[in-house]
Amino acid sequence: MAFQIFNDGAVIRIENGAKTLLVTKEQVKTIDTIQNNIVRIDIGEGPLKNIFVNYQDVTAPVVASANELRDLIKGWMVSDNYNGGDATEATQVSILTKLGDLAIILQAIKQQEADFTKNEPSRLDESNPYMIYRGWHRAFGVPDTAEWAIERIRREGDEIIHEWAWGTHRQVYKWADRLTYSYVPYDHDLPMESPLPILPDFNPPAEGPGGPTEEQPTVE
Repeated sequence: MAFQIFNDGAVIRIENGAKTLLVTKEQVKTIDTIQNNIVRIDIGEGPLKNIFVNYQDVTAPVVASANELRDLIKGWMVSDNYNGGDATEATQVSILTKLGDLAIILQAIKQQEADFTKNEPSRLDESNPYMIYRGWHRAFGVPDTAEWAIERIRREGDEIIHEWAWGTHRQVYKWADRLTYSYVPYDHDLPMESPLPILPDFNPPAEGPGGPTEEQPTVE
């Protein structure tokens, strides 16, 4: 799998055979290296949308390490159309518009601060580039304690799939065991992982309600 990466002004063009991916430079949030040979390009659309490139698969430009490829792409972040000079009236209007939108978003977050904080996961596992786990704890957030609701988000082709441990939001699972659970969409009718408890036998009382009916005396 050979990649060619080019600096095309406002975009970075990544070619892989007959496929071409155009990434606008405004999309790029961070560029870093992982596992010594992989360059990760975060485009701000969530971990499953990140771009991963093995520098050893890159034929153009020719680089000797992942760090060199990272630094090269970083140097391309300054667009050929704008090199840091004075802002034009159009760019100033654009910035003011974005600031106004940001103010509206911040106000909405402030009004819903309690709910926003409550909905943030307590733990996040992004160790797999194509699958992430999110966990919400009920009590103290101990990974080995059965107090977690666990969501798995995975990528399958062009689809992003959200699933929950055993299809429920119940906070009854262990975060440490997240890789061992079965995951299905929320509220899915999945067979339980353990049988229902067996209820003790019910023996009705000999007398009183529920007991044998007493024979009524015969009136002569």
